[in-house]
This record gives sequence, structure tokens and C-alpha cells, in this order.
Amino acid sequence: MKRIDIDWNVWKPRLLYGGFFALAFLVALRQTFPTEAVKDRMLLEAAASGWQLDADEVFPDGLVGIGAKNVRLEDRTGARLAADEVDLTLRPLPLLIGRRSVAYDVRLWDGRITGTADLSGAERRVTAKIDDVELARAAPLRKAAGVELVGAVRGTIDMTLPEDPQGKPHGAAVLAVKGAGVNGGQLPIPSMGGGLTLPKIGLGEVHVDLDLTDGKGTFKRLEAKGGDAELSTEGLSFTWQPRLEYAPLSGKARVKLADAFWSSSGTAAFRSVAEMVLASAKGPDGAYRFQVLGSLGHPQLRPGS
Repeated sequence: MKRIDIDWNVWKPRLLYGGFFALAFLVALRQTFPTEAVKDRMLLEAAASGWQLDADEVFPDGLVGIGAKNVRLEDRTGARLAADEVDLTLRPLPLLIGRRSVAYDVRLWDGRITGTADLSGAERRVTAKIDDVELARAAPLRKAAGVELVGAVRGTIDMTLPEDPQGKPHGAAVLAVKGAGVNGGQLPIPSMGGGLTLPKIGLGEVHVDLDLTDGKGTFKRLEAKGGDAELSTEGLSFTWQPRLEYAPLSGKARVKLADAFWSSSGTAAFRSVAEMVLASAKGPDGAYRFQVLGSLGHPQLRPGS
């Protein structure tokens, strides 16, 4: 085999000049990235979707990206979402095949959500990794559900959404909530003509395993163990809608309160009301059984037999 000799005295300057040019190009690209133009485009896109977007500070981020601090979103109904910081960066590899995709990093509610999102294509994949997001700070969730939830959420989400809003998405989500609980609120029960006022209830650790196929979301697992109450579901599912908050929800739920919970202070009034209103739902094992209805963002419970 013929040996190939490389004259490094010739190639070293070329490689150094090439590396310097590439570095200079990347630095110039970052420094001249049109941050304000991207911000204006984001404002227009948000407005077209019915959202008002605002941020205290916008700055270049990553190689080709944008960052913002104290980001605030508000829709026409007055629902608000606030994040401490949001970073968006265009992913270079999908650009090589003509697809637009971003990597995002969101810090909110004392936690962090990172992932990727496709911006083009007939099907658009969205992934998310959730780390220690505190439900107690999730005001939109509290407003929708009517109860004050606590706990730190961890897990992953991987969804593929069609470009057509009426299309059927698919994907999966696996979540866990550590130190979960309810710090009060109204549990909607239609047969009462209102809701049942809840005391503070610890749920221990909650596990969620969701499968989304052909536009139908099925909770393969939704249970809580290790707290004042044990919760499990059966056949719980929802039908996908563009506004997920209003996706129809149906299934069954079982709740069993621990004996120690009833002996704790502040539960006497709740027990008397629960035994009167939920008598038909109580089984031989002391657990209450419910039919779940309403929507994903506004669930309701109907005492079952």
C-alpha cells in the first residue's frame, strides 16, 4: 500500500484560517441575529392564535436563537401563563433537510421543561422533559380544576401533531407527582347542584401513564398511593380537541380514604357531608366509586353504585 505523506507545514495555516473563518462567522451570526424582528414575529403569531405575549427582556440565545425573561401569556378569556425564562434555538440538523424545528428550555413554577418542537411538516413532533414543576404555583390549573393541587411533577411527553387542527394526534406521556395532594377547593359533583368542599388531603405519589392513539387519549395508569387517600381509575379516556381543556372526558374512578385521615382534625364536617352525599357511592370495602365526566380541564364526578 502506498503511503500518503501530508505536508502539515502547508495544511496547518489552511486549517487555522478555515477554523478562524468559521468561528468568526458563527460569532457574527449570533451578534447580528435579528432579535427584535423575531420578537415582533412571535407577537404577531401569538395574536393570530388569540394570545397576548409580553416579556421584560429579549436577547440572542445559542447559535441561532432567542431568549426572554419574565414571559407572560394571556388569552381572550383572561387565562394567564407566566414563565421566568424561555429560550428558543433553531436546530441546525433538521434545517439541512428542509424542516424547521426548535429546541426550547422553559423555567417556570420552580421547575424546568426542556424539549423540541417541529414548526413545519405534515406531522409535527413535540417532546418535553419535565423536572420538578410545582403544581402549587400553577394558577391556570387551579382555575380550571377548581381545586388547589400541590406536588412536584417529573416525566416525559412525546407527541406527534398533524398540521391540520382537525387531524388525529398520537403519542404518549409518563408522569409522576411527588408529594401530591389537595390543599382545598370545590370538587364538582353534579348531583349536589354544585361542589363538595374539600379539606387538605395528601395523595402521596401519583403516577400517570397516558397513551394517545387516533385522537383518543387513554389513561393506562392513573393512581395515587401512600397518602391520606388511594386513587385509581378504570377506562378513563378523553377525545382530542384543538382546545384540550374542553376535550370530553369519561371513565370510572375509585377513592378510598385512610382511617387516619378521618381521625385528623378538621375532617368532621367533611365526613358528615361525604357520608350523606356519597352514601350511594360507598362500597363494602369503604371505597367511594364515581363516574367521571365533563372535560379534561373541568372534570366532574357522579357518585356510582
